[in-house]
Amino acid sequence: MHRRAVNESDIEAIFDLFGCAEHAAIGRRETTRADVRDLLASPGLDVASRTMVVESKESRLSGFVALHPAPQAGQLRAHLILAPADGATDTARALLHLLDEWALRDAPHPNTPVTMFQLPNCPAHDLITAEGWSIVHSYTRLRVDLDTAEFPEPAQPPLGVQLRVAADDQDRRAVHSVLEDALAGHWNHRRRTFAEFDRDQRQRGSYDAALWWLAEVDGVCAGAVIARDPSERAWIAWLGVLDAYRGRGIGTQLLRTVFRLLRDRGHHSVGVDVDTHNSAGALSVYRAAGMSERGTADQWRKIYAHQPF
Repeated sequence: MHRRAVNESDIEAIFDLFGCAEHAAIGRRETTRADVRDLLASPGLDVASRTMVVESKESRLSGFVALHPAPQAGQLRAHLILAPADGATDTARALLHLLDEWALRDAPHPNTPVTMFQLPNCPAHDLITAEGWSIVHSYTRLRVDLDTAEFPEPAQPPLGVQLRVAADDQDRRAVHSVLEDALAGHWNHRRRTFAEFDRDQRQRGSYDAALWWLAEVDGVCAGAVIARDPSERAWIAWLGVLDAYRGRGIGTQLLRTVFRLLRDRGHHSVGVDVDTHNSAGALSVYRAAGMSERGTADQWRKIYAHQPF
């Protein structure tokens, strides 16, 4: 096996690697080129030292691994993709051991969680388990086809509710505040300051402030959504409605508003990943807005204690 760090010319090959793995697991491609570009542009990812690809004798990629800070403070996020071919187990073992080395160096404190996502029944399931990883959660991917979905125009928000774009820094601070409070009860949420949150959003290649929207109820900020606008498929990055205002259709209206905007920009679909076991009924909100489920992915976790080398 020939191993090396990722370079700028690898995007297409990594895209093909994702497609090969996804077709083998679920019979279709889900990852787009924009997804690959966003992954390699993840905040805090040192591409030169924290990515690796494995090339076969035919110079095709048979594996990819990366490690970077997770959106949740104090955690790390790993990515592992394997081509379903002979030798996949050896490739997986080599990349998991490399991941161990990186995580032990980068763990910010004792007992640092590292998470990664894998499709159910992934080829390396048993090996990943043997290497100390365990499944802790699952997420559901949903998508709406903007070419066939029907959204009332103009939008008719519930009585007393006003939807508007977050037009300035003060509005974006309000979006952040609503999301922090709305998601405070989620098992994996870690609070961040506005500066930290805003910096993370701006580092995304698909950042667009025109896709930050607020819902106000009698002048009180009650809900917010942030969408992203990559070229291949638009995405819902964040959606939250304060507990006191749930059940009024506010989340559905926020989603339909950005769906219309994205359709007007020429997009054909919008996707989102949602906590499968969300206690606030998030899946039903996305379904009510016209989205349908595509499948699930398992969230794996391993705990690392910092061991400086």
